[in-house]
Amino acid sequence: MTIIAGEAYLMSMNPLVTTGVNSIWTAYQSQMEAVEDRLRLILKDVLPLASEMTSYIVSGGGKRLRPLLMIISSRLCHSEGDASILLAAVVEMIHTATLLHDDVVDSAELRRGKPAAHQRWGNQPAILVGDFLYANSLWLAMGLHNDEINDSLTLACKKMSEGEILELFLDRNLKASEEDYFNVAACKTATLTASTCRLGGILGGISEKGKTHLEQFGYFVGMAFQVADDALDYMASVDRLGKTLGRDLAEGKMTLPLIHCLAHVPSSSRLRLQSMIGSGESRNADLEEVLDLMRETGSIEYSLSRAREFTRLAQENLSAFPDSPARQHLFALSDFVISRDM
Repeated sequence: MTIIAGEAYLMSMNPLVTTGVNSIWTAYQSQMEAVEDRLRLILKDVLPLASEMTSYIVSGGGKRLRPLLMIISSRLCHSEGDASILLAAVVEMIHTATLLHDDVVDSAELRRGKPAAHQRWGNQPAILVGDFLYANSLWLAMGLHNDEINDSLTLACKKMSEGEILELFLDRNLKASEEDYFNVAACKTATLTASTCRLGGILGGISEKGKTHLEQFGYFVGMAFQVADDALDYMASVDRLGKTLGRDLAEGKMTLPLIHCLAHVPSSSRLRLQSMIGSGESRNADLEEVLDLMRETGSIEYSLSRAREFTRLAQENLSAFPDSPARQHLFALSDFVISRDM
């Protein structure tokens, strides 16, 4: 099966997104290497099980988007140094904690092509190490003795925990609305990217208005990231997608493409679609049928349009800052989150 309409948009993105984004990571290579070094140093001083499990997740790949946002936001606000490196490591550990928890809750078998941590160590160790990472991350940030940093990170962790709970009520909920979905996305994803970018403004000592613009930029980048991520799950061939799509559908993950499709599918097909959501089974025939329905309803294109709208809102907030390489890099990254494969 070929890719469906919508992926063509991603393939026609501005060359800055598909090629220039690599130069962004190169521009901050020394800082990102310092973040990796800090992560290794932190993990040397924790319990062996926590160190082993966290290293397993952190070494599994990914683009380190959140640490990179931390580094660039700090540079935008003329504040580069050890504090920004530490906080970049902190936000990556917080993110890792959410991955540990999510994989247990979702009974995920794989994480970036490797067995999920709970598959190797068990559910209880994975949950407890996730809890430890949350607590240890906040403790490390407190070492900077900055109440505003503490407030931002603890609020983010609170909202992320709320998001994990809200998602339980979203799964298999055939009456789930777009508002329900966006509430979960805001809590689970956008709140951490919002805090990450605000931290750069805090370190730079910029105005409250400036910190709010940075926070809003991060929030909308996070929303775009999550919506695009959920759309991408339905945009590839079954051979490429396979287990991910099958699992999401079988487990009743009510992401935006599925919610939109369910709301706009012809009544003659709605009952059939409802029967496949949360069925506990994953069959290629079902996947093909769902993708056909999404083509009919334009659900992928709609989801991508919402992701692009969040990107536009993120970029609007950057206009509050004078032009600079850092601002240009943030602008490019906000485009990248809806065209990446990470």
